[in-house]
Amino acid sequence: MKQNETRFTFMQILEGLEGIVIIVACYLSFFLKPLRERWGLSKEEASRSLPGDEIISAPKSKFTHAVKINAPKEYVWPWIAQIGQGRGGFYSYEALENLIGLQIYNSDNVLPEYQNTTLGDTVAFGPGDSLPIVICEHGHAMTIEHSLDLDNNQLYDPKGSLPKNYLHLSWLWYVEALDDEHSRFISRNRVDYGPSFKSKLMFGPLTEPVVFAMDRKMCLGIKKRAERLYRQRPNLVKEESI
Repeated sequence: MKQNETRFTFMQILEGLEGIVIIVACYLSFFLKPLRERWGLSKEEASRSLPGDEIISAPKSKFTHAVKINAPKEYVWPWIAQIGQGRGGFYSYEALENLIGLQIYNSDNVLPEYQNTTLGDTVAFGPGDSLPIVICEHGHAMTIEHSLDLDNNQLYDPKGSLPKNYLHLSWLWYVEALDDEHSRFISRNRVDYGPSFKSKLMFGPLTEPVVFAMDRKMCLGIKKRAERLYRQRPNLVKEESI
């Protein structure tokens, strides 16, 4: 499927409707926001340190979502390595992403050409919108970072002085082994922004339900693909080591 084509299958439409229902439910249950911020984890698990936390040491907004996967972590990493528009997609609500023109198409296959992701590569979220990979521990963790001056829509150096209205975020995708046959995928997002009311609204209660719905679906999408790959190719790790 070419990236400039838009497709809406019946299943994608149904999934998109599911996503809309979840988003609306989240808006109506704002009091559950603390639970949504650590979906799939206990308080203790959600509060532990993970790679990339130092990028934004005092986030104004954050979440840590996780899902247990019935497959070794080696079957999870390939899906993380190829995350991105123009690559493997984000395994979320494809129809909702493409309604706003992001041209994201989820792959159900491991794409060998995107398995050697490294520092300096970028992850695209749409045409002309890419964020750099700042941490890449192959088989384990990948983190992207974004720092934007919201007044002029230009990147700024987060190590220098902060613009008046800024957005600074990090996003970690992480997989860890639970035992020989089970693993856990973790998605952690940390955001800092300027003191304006608009920023507090935009990066807080206004977008939190949407972000939760999309990220939850991504976690479940990776789980489905990793478990299917494990069922189909239980000797994948041995095959790749030959």
